[in-house]
Amino acid sequence: MHLLRLRVAGVALAALLALLVAGVPQARAATGDVVIVGDSLAVGTQPFLGPLLTDRTVVAGVKNGITTPQGMKLLRMSLRTVVPQTVVMSVGTNDGGSPKRFGDRVRRTMAYLPVDTCVIWSTIIRPRRKGPFRPINRMLHKLKKRDPRLVVVDWEHAVSGGDVFLPDGLHADLAGYEYRAALIANAVNAGCQARPPVAPAPAP
Repeated sequence: MHLLRLRVAGVALAALLALLVAGVPQARAATGDVVIVGDSLAVGTQPFLGPLLTDRTVVAGVKNGITTPQGMKLLRMSLRTVVPQTVVMSVGTNDGGSPKRFGDRVRRTMAYLPVDTCVIWSTIIRPRRKGPFRPINRMLHKLKKRDPRLVVVDWEHAVSGGDVFLPDGLHADLAGYEYRAALIANAVNAGCQARPPVAPAPAP
């Protein structure tokens, strides 16, 4: 497991200003603390992702072979020291095949976080021997429609569309990890339609 803090300098993207329209929840800006949690895919992506997240503090908790519950534990550990503006989740590949159980884990993860924190979550693709994965991905897309903080990176589509090659049916080559890092960085930079903080009730 790597628990580290990286400070990388750069210039934040200004394209998010177009999202600040009347009547639409304000998008989180593409700066601020980023927490990255994930399994071996996150381990492979991390060397390429860090340099793409400019002008941020990045806190990473990544470990080969972890499940979503283990990733949730790493996330809670990170939340002791940082209140992230964005959380990148790269877990689910090592889970079972129950979309209902996975969906509950995603909802619990979202509940840990402030109402204006964006969550970037990648779909999965894995060999048949590790169990079905498309029902899990469908659940992730379903939850995205219910929670504006959740942004889905379609890793399955990148692989099935031929943009990425998985030599063992699960892990990418270096070019694939670089591509995955670019997808995630683009999602982080784009932000999300975060829920506005709930205002306290007026005093009687």
